Amino acid sequence: MTLPYPYKIYDNVTCIIPSDVLDMGVKGVLLDIDGTLMRTKDKSPAPEVMNWINDLKNSGIAVYVLSNNKHPERVKNFAESIGAQWTYLAHKPAKSGFIKAAGSLKLKHSQIAVIGDQIYTDMFGAARCGMRGLLVNSMDTYLWYYYPRHILELLFWREKHR
Repeated sequence: MTLPYPYKIYDNVTCIIPSDVLDMGVKGVLLDIDGTLMRTKDKSPAPEVMNWINDLKNSGIAVYVLSNNKHPERVKNFAESIGAQWTYLAHKPAKSGFIKAAGSLKLKHSQIAVIGDQIYTDMFGAARCGMRGLLVNSMDTYLWYYYPRHILELLFWREKHR
């Protein structure tokens, strides 16, 4: 049975060091937007997040935006601003979006890390597809459903035993 334990847990995306990602054997990352790179209500991420994405790319790590957001313009505008391919309404944790992204990046699933803020979408999808899940604390703590969702996620809020 596949369990959604993250490979590593970070305070936020800027704590993920590109050289550490490369040391994991990862050549590409699938990025969630809402709650991971910026709050759902924000129009764009903070400059330090944009700098971190540039650091990933400058380190040779391919970037793909995989979002469950239902607004294609939001996902498209963000992905284009960082020069990345993208999928909106990905239906994570369904495998199809992850498989499509891996095919677009032309990478094996074992060479991909999924960076997200949710256990039952991002981490579970990563685990189902044989990708590394890198979990960050959500930036969407202001949403009414954050705390009930987080309580349900606590069982898996620890790093996978390696």
